[in-house]
Amino acid sequence: MRNTILLTILALALLVPSMAFAEGENGCAPEYQAVTDSALVKLQGTGDMDITVVTDPLCWHCRLGHKLLNEEKGLYRTLSIVFFPRKQFIGSDMAAWILEDAAGTDSLQAKVDFAYKHLKQPKTEDLGEARDIVLTQFLFQFPEMIGENETVDDLSARLEKNNAPHVLKTAELCRTAKIPGTPILIAGEYVLLGYGAGPWVKAMKTKRFCK
Repeated sequence: MRNTILLTILALALLVPSMAFAEGENGCAPEYQAVTDSALVKLQGTGDMDITVVTDPLCWHCRLGHKLLNEEKGLYRTLSIVFFPRKQFIGSDMAAWILEDAAGTDSLQAKVDFAYKHLKQPKTEDLGEARDIVLTQFLFQFPEMIGENETVDDLSARLEKNNAPHVLKTAELCRTAKIPGTPILIAGEYVLLGYGAGPWVKAMKTKRFCK
């Protein structure tokens, strides 16, 4: 019985995302501001603080962060989304290309929500195949993505040509800022590594604006 309880506690602990304030880091520092400034995808809240999330659409903890930020729109004015595709989430770079391609359009919010709520991780180790699987899922939900007389291969090539260079650039900015992974929340002076609902909300409510 005792072993069963201990195993249950351990299993629950493994489900809780790790989160920590980045000691000695300031979200207003130039390297973090460069990351924020690189964001093309921006969503609006109803608050008065601008925040940034460094994220990967197929990262589970990033999805928890997305859910929270959708529920707490009163805590921020602008949410800047910076994509930092991780190798373990194969094909997520295609999702980033699609979302950046939708920046400034009426479909952006719906596509972001689809990516973080419903997009399934491709079950393949082949990068090209994984990208195709991600694109197919988006096309099933948003068939208008494909242009007249455009094939799926044409669309894939267009998305890569128009958006891959910028996603690679932002990934390099993240590495320059020594961002170790996803998700990362930058809320004024605060930099939070990983996801934690309480700390994220507290950081936004504290409003440590950049001066």
